[in-house]
Amino acid sequence: MEPTDVSDWQESWHQLREILGSKWAFHVLRLLSDRQYGFNEMQRSIDGVTATMLSRRLKELQCHGFVEKRVEPTTPPTTAYELTESGDAFVELLEEMEGMIGLAECSDGSECATTDESSKCATVQ
Repeated sequence: MEPTDVSDWQESWHQLREILGSKWAFHVLRLLSDRQYGFNEMQRSIDGVTATMLSRRLKELQCHGFVEKRVEPTTPPTTAYELTESGDAFVELLEEMEGMIGLAECSDGSECATTDESSKCATVQ
């Protein structure tokens, strides 16, 4: 469905921001673009994410149709997460955008710096 008027596209963009603006959402999607992961393996692969936060993000991304959870009937049960077909298509678009971003050292007082976590500023190449 293509938004046809300003309020339609604005609502779509607001919802997109709500879904992906949560901390770690992009990290989870990017990680799963390579292959499926188990929960613990995913947590070890994403520096700084807590188990509670990872669980929350995975549930949100499942709810929105980006990620699916598969539980294998082993003892103990094995859980794997992977992108859905739609999630995979979406992440392909994100990876294209990733290639358009360059990182450079920020000068002190840069208006582009948005977090304290990085000394790098992102610019469109």
